[in-house]
Amino acid sequence: MKLFFEPETVAEIGATAGPMKPGYSLFQSLQETFGENFFPVNPKLDVIGNKQCYRGILDVPADIDVAVVFIPAAAVPEALEQCGIKGIKRVIIESGGFAEAGAEGLALHERCLAISKKYGMRLWGPNCMGLINVSRMKVLSFMGPMMWKGRFIAGKVSLVVQSGMLSAGFLLHILSKTPFGLSKVCSIGNKMDVDEVDVLEYLVNDPETGVIAMYLESINRGRRFFELAKSTSKPMVVLKSGRTSFGHKAAASHTAALSQDDAVLDHALRQAGVVRVYGMNEMMDVARSFAVTEREPVKKARVAVLSFSGGAGVVCSDDVADYGMELARFSDETLAKMKSVFPAWMEPSNPVDTYPAIEKRGPTEVINVTVEAAMADPGVDAVYVHFFAPFVKIKLYDYDFLESVVKKHKKPMVAWTMGRGEVAAEIRQELESRGICVVDEIAEGVRILAALTMRR
Repeated sequence: MKLFFEPETVAEIGATAGPMKPGYSLFQSLQETFGENFFPVNPKLDVIGNKQCYRGILDVPADIDVAVVFIPAAAVPEALEQCGIKGIKRVIIESGGFAEAGAEGLALHERCLAISKKYGMRLWGPNCMGLINVSRMKVLSFMGPMMWKGRFIAGKVSLVVQSGMLSAGFLLHILSKTPFGLSKVCSIGNKMDVDEVDVLEYLVNDPETGVIAMYLESINRGRRFFELAKSTSKPMVVLKSGRTSFGHKAAASHTAALSQDDAVLDHALRQAGVVRVYGMNEMMDVARSFAVTEREPVKKARVAVLSFSGGAGVVCSDDVADYGMELARFSDETLAKMKSVFPAWMEPSNPVDTYPAIEKRGPTEVINVTVEAAMADPGVDAVYVHFFAPFVKIKLYDYDFLESVVKKHKKPMVAWTMGRGEVAAEIRQELESRGICVVDEIAEGVRILAALTMRR
């Protein structure tokens, strides 16, 4: 797998000069990230822009680590034969029209596999977006530079997606909403040869990967997958589709995925300590939280809820119970610390309605005191803080102080923001830059706390 993720020389079979074609976007990304070590191939072109183009892969005057194939499915077997003669051992097929396309496509699938075995070649895909190594800035994908250039942030999260365009959608969502650090982004498509287990083995041992998130329509080698998942200390988040009969049928027509017993799968994921999610935003949010927030696994998490609204606290209490956690019982010392900023008529309890205290003392002091008191309480495993974003753009919170408290006590803290959109976005940016995960929906934050405190 290392050669797929860290090639030095790359060829594109099917390079094109058509600006509206995916093959041109692939050309641009390979040119941008490999420069003179990139070799485009097209039998009808001599140049693309100012880049020399070769009529066939056998004409390329260099040893090639990875060939990226983006041509009609019917022409792929011949291209693989030429790659085999050239001595290329790693090929990414980004074209569609194989096992997902019926009997004719399945026959092409089998021909490609036979050629790969003949030459000792590994095949990635087909029907995929390829891969991106953000840590080393290698983009082997038809996502053009206009979508990613200057936007990637190198970080801990590696993403594995069975769908091609969905992985592109995930990336655009990540880069445009709340950017967070990525290590690898893999689109594995039909899994003709390389599958999620091959990629997982690599990521488990990859020092640049700290969190693994996967969208899968099937799991080919279940036992090995769960052995790897159980053996790693890295957090894993899995969105497994095809849970229903309708989903099974859709998956089969999309990537030729085979159905699996969902109840058995769910139990196995729990045993392996994998966090299973049921939505795409949920997968991204949980993965992001693992990357930026302290993690503290416990048997049954005791949560402190600090809300700017009594109603929001009540809603949050239900969500805490739904996710198998409980509201923490504050110590007398914690209650005394909180009482010091509350009006005389109010006794704080969990969930804490901070608004009466904020009216009296202002948000900065009240949030600082209540957060520090909750974090210091030995009966609290995690803290959920609600931040109000007012209409006026003024600094209401001491972000540096909150960061220092989280680092001191090493307990997970998640924040929910509500109010004016622009101000909420600023609060999110300030908190997340300091390692505090922020959400914009109450239940979403509770879900993340449940994941962060779940025992593997």
